[in-house]
Amino acid sequence: MDLKNVIADNIYAQTVSGDGQFVLTNGSINAVSDSLLQNTSVLIASGAVTDYITLDSSATTVMGPIQKYSVSYGDGYLDFSRQGGSTPDYNQINPAIMASPVAAQLGGYLVQLNSYDEAFRNMDMYMLMTKEQRQALKLRNKYASANGPMEYDSSRSLYSDTSVWMRPYSTFESVSLNNGPKVSNVAYGSFFGNESEMIDLGHGWDAVWGIYGGYNGSHQAYDGISIYQNGGTLGFVSMAYKGNFFTGLTANAGASSGEANSVYGEDSFTMLMAGIASKTGYNFEFAKGKFIVQPHMLLSYSFVNTFDYTTASNVRMTSDPLHAIQVEPGLKFIGNLKNGWQPYAGVSFIWNIMDRTHFMANDVQLPNLSIDPFVKYGVGVRKSVGDRFVGYFQTYITNGGRNGVGLQVGLRWTLGKDYPKTSSGITKSHNSVPVMKKPEITLDNVKAIK
Repeated sequence: MDLKNVIADNIYAQTVSGDGQFVLTNGSINAVSDSLLQNTSVLIASGAVTDYITLDSSATTVMGPIQKYSVSYGDGYLDFSRQGGSTPDYNQINPAIMASPVAAQLGGYLVQLNSYDEAFRNMDMYMLMTKEQRQALKLRNKYASANGPMEYDSSRSLYSDTSVWMRPYSTFESVSLNNGPKVSNVAYGSFFGNESEMIDLGHGWDAVWGIYGGYNGSHQAYDGISIYQNGGTLGFVSMAYKGNFFTGLTANAGASSGEANSVYGEDSFTMLMAGIASKTGYNFEFAKGKFIVQPHMLLSYSFVNTFDYTTASNVRMTSDPLHAIQVEPGLKFIGNLKNGWQPYAGVSFIWNIMDRTHFMANDVQLPNLSIDPFVKYGVGVRKSVGDRFVGYFQTYITNGGRNGVGLQVGLRWTLGKDYPKTSSGITKSHNSVPVMKKPEITLDNVKAIK
C-alpha cells in the first residue's frame, strides 16, 4: 500500500468459481508510505473477485512508517483512517519513528546531567573533609606542628601541586518516558581531567580550576527497537571555597552519533550537546567534625540538538533543539573516621523543566517526550592512601521518572616530584633547601597550629 500516492497492488478476476474467500491478514497489508490525508481509500480489487475478499480481524489496524491506521474494506477499496490525526500519541504511531526522540532524552540529556556530576565530583570529595583538615592542607607548608618536625620547601607543597583524575562509570535503569515508551537504558563511559593547584584569592577564599573530557556510550531498547550511541564531552570547571562554604561552575560541549535498528533497517543520526551548571553547598560540622551534614543545590541548563536526517523508511526527521533546566536540591551525611575512611550517604530530588522533545516526521508532530521528576539516593566511601593518591567508590539508586542503579569508582593522583630521603630522615629539594619529614595531619596538630 502506497498511501501517499493512493496506489496499491490490485487483485483482479473476470470470473470466480467456488465459495472460498480471499482473506487479508495484517501480514499481507504492507503500508510503505503514510497518507497525507486523515482518510484515504485505495482500490485493491476489481472485477468478479471484489465480493470474495474479507478482512481478517488482525488487519483492522495497520502500521505505516509513521502512524497507525484503522482499516475497513468495502466494494474493492481499503479505507484507511489515521489514528490521532496530525498529533498522535505514542500508542497511535510506529515505535520505530521515535528512535531519535528517545535517544535525545536518554543518550543526550541524561549524558549531560551526568557530565555535571563528574565535573563537580572532586569538589564533592574535597568537602568530605572537615574544615580543620582542609586548613591543614593549606597551612602544612607554612607552619610547624607543635608535636611534629618542621616541614619547609619554598618550591612546592601538596597544596600547590596539580592533580589528574579518572572515573569510569556505568548506569543500569528503566525510564518511563512521559508521553512515550518504557525504555531500558544502559550507560557507560569514563571521564578524566586535570586540575590546578589551590589558588589563594585572599579574604579567606581559595579556588581551583580544571579541564576534563570523557567518553560516553549508551544503549536503549524499547518495543523491538535497539539504539546504540557513542560520543565524547569536553569541559571546563572552576571551584571556590571559603570556610565551610563551596561553589562551582562548569561549562561543556559534546557530540554523539546514534544508530537505531528496526524492521526497516538502520537509522543514523548525530547529536550536539552543550550546557552550563553550578553547584553550591555548605558543611555543618558536629562532634568536632566527626559528623557533617551538607545541604547543596545543583542548577543546570542543557542544550541538545539532533541534526535533520532521513530514516531507513524514507521519512524526513526534523527537530527543534531541546532546552532543559534541571533543579537538584540535595542533602549529604558524612562521617570522618579515625582510620582515614570517609563514608557518606546522600539523597537528592531532581526536577526537569522545559525538557520536552520537539520532533516532526514529515508533516506529523511526534509526541513530546520528557522525564518525570525522580529521587536519587546512595552511599559511598573515600580513602586517601599516602600523600598523593585518593580513591573512592559509590553507588546510587533512582526512583520515579528513572528507576535503576549507578556505579562509579574514582582515582585521583597529585602530581609533583618525590625527593629521596637520607639516613637522617631529611630530604633535599631541587633548590637545596633542607626539608624535614612531613608530619601527619591530625586534629591535635591542627589545634596546636591554631
